[in-house]
Amino acid sequence: MKTREWKTKMLEQLRQWGEEATMIALFDFKGLTVAEMNDLRKQLKEKGYNVKVVKNNLMKLVFADKIPEITDVLVGPTAIIISFSDEVEPVKIFADFSKEVEKGELKAGIMHGQFLDKEEIERLAKLPSTQELRAQVVGAVAGPLYGIVGVLSGVMRNLVYAINAIKEKKEKEG
Repeated sequence: MKTREWKTKMLEQLRQWGEEATMIALFDFKGLTVAEMNDLRKQLKEKGYNVKVVKNNLMKLVFADKIPEITDVLVGPTAIIISFSDEVEPVKIFADFSKEVEKGELKAGIMHGQFLDKEEIERLAKLPSTQELRAQVVGAVAGPLYGIVGVLSGVMRNLVYAINAIKEKKEKEG
């Protein structure tokens, strides 16, 4: 494929991702070996996320009009993580990975079309994932329900014992 064709295709792909992705995280991959980058790709791919190394000038062409702040972070080697589902999990996976290998750093992000600076995306990486939050909500709702069920079953059990005692008493009497 010729360079111009490749650039045109990549620009179209970036535009599509920008419109459809729930999260695009930009990160500096300087210092990562090919093996480490492949390991990161594998970890993210297993969860349904994509990693692409993207030229800064192509990112600027696609996003600079809608998100002017992005031009400030598009310096040096840049790769992106694309998610069409969870906003938090892919960023957490990258943060854990970069902490483990002690290389790579988040630059910024685009969440639902809104720019996130470095501090915001790093805070996002510290949040529980969507699934963890759902589990916490279910636990918070289910806890009191289990308590109510326990109390009601105790009341029902005592009522059955009382009715049984009355029945046995009447049988002895009569």
